[in-house]
Amino acid sequence: MIPAQELRKYDIFLDLEPNELAALAKIADVVHASEGETIINEGQPARTFYVMDQGNLMVAFKDGRALTLHGHGEVVGWSAIIHPTHYAGDVICLTDCSFISFPGSEMLRLIQSNVAMGTKIMRMVSERVANRIPFLAEAVRRRLKGGR
Repeated sequence: MIPAQELRKYDIFLDLEPNELAALAKIADVVHASEGETIINEGQPARTFYVMDQGNLMVAFKDGRALTLHGHGEVVGWSAIIHPTHYAGDVICLTDCSFISFPGSEMLRLIQSNVAMGTKIMRMVSERVANRIPFLAEAVRRRLKGGR
């Protein structure tokens, strides 16, 4: 558990009401990972949703695509709250990293039991993921054309 006000510093939670932040804080933990550590393995059941506090990481896919995420507020492991609940890529820390982690089943329970809170969280997750789509789409187009 972390203090509810600690969650307020992440954009993904800015729209949440104090009682919603308090509910999330009860299931949140701080997690640290070392440079080179893999925190998510592609294909594994998605059990944890992470909000990055600091560090740099890489999301790598089996087809050779990869992207890097840098620092505060990035989210990984969103498959823990969105079907299908299996991780879509490997997440490897490029530097020492720290995260706020949420058990996916508990976060999903909160999202489903509080429609207003769930809508706010899912909208923010969708915005973050959508920002990654152009990069991934361009990488696929280059591969289809035979370039890298």
